[in-house]
Parts: sequence; structure tokens; C-alpha cells
Amino acid sequence: MSWKRSLVKRLGARPGLPVAAAVYGLGGRFYARWLYSAQGEAEGRLAGGRLSVSFDVDYPRDALALEPLCELLGKLEITASFAVVGALVERHPDQHRLLVDAGHELLNHTQNHPDNELLCPDRKFDQLSPHEQAGEIALCTKTCREVLGVELAGFRAPHFGNVSGRDFYRLLAGQGYSFSSSVPATEAESCGLPLRTPEGVWEFPVSTCPRHPFAVLDSWHALRGPGARHRGEGRFAALCRESLALAGRHGGYLNLYLDPRDVLEYPQAAAALAELSPQRHGLPVDTYSGLLQSLLSK
Repeated sequence: MSWKRSLVKRLGARPGLPVAAAVYGLGGRFYARWLYSAQGEAEGRLAGGRLSVSFDVDYPRDALALEPLCELLGKLEITASFAVVGALVERHPDQHRLLVDAGHELLNHTQNHPDNELLCPDRKFDQLSPHEQAGEIALCTKTCREVLGVELAGFRAPHFGNVSGRDFYRLLAGQGYSFSSSVPATEAESCGLPLRTPEGVWEFPVSTCPRHPFAVLDSWHALRGPGARHRGEGRFAALCRESLALAGRHGGYLNLYLDPRDVLEYPQAAAALAELSPQRHGLPVDTYSGLLQSLLSK
């Protein structure tokens, strides 16, 4: 293992404040370059690089944004993955059917999204017992089957960046799930490449910010969160271009997600999404199930 790969893995494992401050003080660029370089040195590297684009449909405003978002994704030639909440599928079935009709992939995001201030404000996913976690997953599976006629194969944990354990892999395997996308790239043993967990479930780590590598690169971090770091015109899009270039150069994996409503409410988010169109770069754009099929065929 090279010193870069060893350093990336050591620093990325739940870094404390001093480590994060030191990395952020350098602008994050060195760490981001080392992360993708480490991916390029791994046996599981992806020739030419790969890109996945996903969205979390966490709130009614996200569900109501799905129709115009689907139209935009069609123009950009992006087939994406959508983490859906069962309770919102029941409330907004027509909007969610648009995703299915357009050929997008759906992921299980639990039935009630624990720690969602509108749906389940009093409990975090981490605080649920294994039985309760399994119930949340199973109910969303049932809802999507009955309301949308879709069998789900993938999962994303609610507020996955704050989930301290990964016991849900065992639960997913027990319910027949094939993959998850619930770990920040800097915390993954693979330095951000897709990996097969000991439970047999594949994990597709979510990419982090090139300037703040211990934070996920998403529209919340860049634009909407209370400490949003990249609200300036063109900054979010520039970070996406930089990440695309790093993934392509090193044969790495870029896995970006946004919130649907942000694409409509923030021109910066729409501009960032446009950068992810295959019309703008040379990376293949894969859903998680599509990339998994490719990995298993090797």
C-alpha cells in the first residue's frame, strides 16, 4: 500500500477536530488529490472513471420538484438514482411514478426517515433497535411494491453521514438487498471506490468535497445548509468539474447527490447538475444497479 493510500485511510476514519482543521487549512486539495490517486492504485479501480448521480426525496417540497427535475434530467441525458421515503411515496404517488416512467432507479430511504422533522422528528436511525430498523426498511419495500409496482434493490440510510454504525448491512442482506450508498468516501475502506461488504451487500460511497473532504459534496453542504460553504456564483459547478477531472484522471468513482428542490430553488445547483451531463465530460454515467452489473460481470 502506498503512503498516500495509507494516509488517506488513516485520516478518513472519523477524523477528529485537529485533523479536520489541518486538512481544511490546506484547502482540502491535497487530500482530495490523494484520495483519487489512492483509488487509481486500487485493484478495484474503474478504467476511465465512473459517475453516479443521485437525489434524496426527503420532504414534500422534494416530491413536488420531481416533475420539472425529470424533464431537466431528460435534457441532460442523465439517468439517476432516487432515494425515496415510503411515507412520501404514499402521499405523492404520481410524482414518484414519473421517476419510474423515466427509467430512473429508486432506492429504499426507509418508510418514515427517522430524524426528519416533518415525518419522524423524535428518533434517529442510529437509535432504533435492529428490529425497528428492519421494519422501516421492510415497510418502504412494501410501499414501493404496492404503490409503484417496483422491487427495490438498493438502500440509503437516513442522514447517513451521521450514522455511526453499519449494522444495517446485515438487515439489508436478510431482506434481499444488493447494494447501499450510505458511507462518505473518506470513511470507506476502499477510499471511495465501490466495495463488497462482509455481509455481501455492495456499498457505493458518496463523494466528498474537494475543499472540505470530510463533508459530502452535495447541495446542502454547498448551498442550503446553515454553514453552506460554496454559495458564490459558479463555485459548486467548479467543484463538480474538479471532481470529474480527478475521477477521470485516476480511474476513480464520483458519486454525487443533490436534493430535488435545490435544483429548482438555486441556480447554482442547476448549473452544477448541468456539469454532470455526459454532454460535458467523458465519464460514463451509471445508476448503482447498472454499475453493480458491470462490476459483477468482470
